[in-house]
Amino acid sequence: MKRSGWKDAMTIRRGYELNYKLISLPVENHSGTLPAEHSFVEVHPDNVIVSAMKKAEDENSLVVRFYEWAGKQGDVRLKLPAGARSASETNMMEKPIGEIPLRNGTITVSTKPYEIRTVKVRFSEKTETTAARP
Repeated sequence: MKRSGWKDAMTIRRGYELNYKLISLPVENHSGTLPAEHSFVEVHPDNVIVSAMKKAEDENSLVVRFYEWAGKQGDVRLKLPAGARSASETNMMEKPIGEIPLRNGTITVSTKPYEIRTVKVRFSEKTETTAARP
């Protein structure tokens, strides 16, 4: 009989789920375009954890840092928020390493066992529309 270990039990992921609970705050009803349920960023496979997500230091971009915790090499897929127009890999200091192709709002990053990766996502600028004047 094969014994399952801490990796099979997804101990790292379960620890994050237990210790870093999502904090919700009540707000008044307001108009908006997001559905009742929404995932800002999705990451696959399960052996990857997003450890940080923040505004970039030097530009109006989003930085996502993640790592592989189970010792498995493979492709990590990140489904990005609407409006993402390009992505690049950066080092820990957010200096560019190379562009990452963006396809249908998703990027794929090859990741080695236990590797930490950082991605910077740039978004389309909002365009303001003006009402037609009579």
